[in-house]
Amino acid sequence: MKKQIASILGIALLSTSAFASKARLQALGEDTYGSFFIDDARNVTLNPAMLNFHKDFVIMEWGDTSNTLDAAATPKAEGGMFKASGNMVYGLYFGDESNTGNELRSLAMGANAVHESNLTSFYVAGDAGVQWGVKFSYHDYSDETGASDVKSSATRAAFGVVSGDIEAFLNMGLSNTAEKGGNEFEGKGSFQVGVTYGMGDIDYLLELRSIQVEDANGDEFKAQYTRLGLAKTYKLNDKATAWASAWYKMDNQENDMTAVAAFESKKTYLPVSMAVEVMVKDWLALRGSVASNVIGTEENANGDKKTIADSTVVSAGAGLIFGDLTIDGMIANEGTTTCDASTTTETCNTEVAGTEAGTLGFGNMMSRVSMTYKF
Repeated sequence: MKKQIASILGIALLSTSAFASKARLQALGEDTYGSFFIDDARNVTLNPAMLNFHKDFVIMEWGDTSNTLDAAATPKAEGGMFKASGNMVYGLYFGDESNTGNELRSLAMGANAVHESNLTSFYVAGDAGVQWGVKFSYHDYSDETGASDVKSSATRAAFGVVSGDIEAFLNMGLSNTAEKGGNEFEGKGSFQVGVTYGMGDIDYLLELRSIQVEDANGDEFKAQYTRLGLAKTYKLNDKATAWASAWYKMDNQENDMTAVAAFESKKTYLPVSMAVEVMVKDWLALRGSVASNVIGTEENANGDKKTIADSTVVSAGAGLIFGDLTIDGMIANEGTTTCDASTTTETCNTEVAGTEAGTLGFGNMMSRVSMTYKF
């Protein structure tokens, strides 16, 4: 994939400015935490070794700090800076709280859920023949002014490498606790492993995830996710690039915590996506994507099965380029985006179709806005 970065996107798209935003990735149908196959500086949050290819930039994601979950309609404010010094790259990033962590806190604590706050991430990366990178994230919050003391903390670490055509990373949850009014949440360990192997314009993808958390009663939520994927990059011309991908996903979840009804779910499904990005002008990039589950079934604890309902999602966005400054945004669509309980630990934009009216919202043209400055 490293070769693709230089040959496919480096000239066509990144020569004018570095794209690095949740808005761009979401418009292309990808998870806002990073893509396994589309080059974007935002990928450093997924694999910190990518800092060796994306450095010397500032990123700001506009939003509201009070939003519990980050989504296109309710973005959270966050941002940071990444700077090279000698043969090392350093980064400092604020506000990148975990949607997964906050969803699980709500699952364990119900109305008394205490969500992550004041998260700070530190990055360092270098080249020792193999590109490597490390990220450490930490937050700590307490409030003793009310009737119930509130405490919250979390620590995470991420390690990444890039060697030839192989990219790999390991993200680990080291600790995660919250407490309020007798309700408690404790992370019992989590990890995410990702591998991308590039052969020409084709990427082979692997992701493994495991999560286990516990509430005040000792009841647990457990989840295991296994994903195998394939992606292809198409260089349409000197101004346009397209991507096609397919993932075979197996998601197993089991919950016996009492804040919500207990459930057990086993999903097997095949989401397919197509995306395109075009440099319409030197100062304007337009992008869009369509994704849908081609096949999929879900089985509950009783062994009852159902086909996963219609899940087609269409997204669009734009990038305004002013020299080294880029403003990316999702093109707003009148309507709302919803999530249901079955999407626990998964981001809404990649798992659940929104209820869209199908018209542009000119009163609020961009629903998620990001600014990147390359220096």
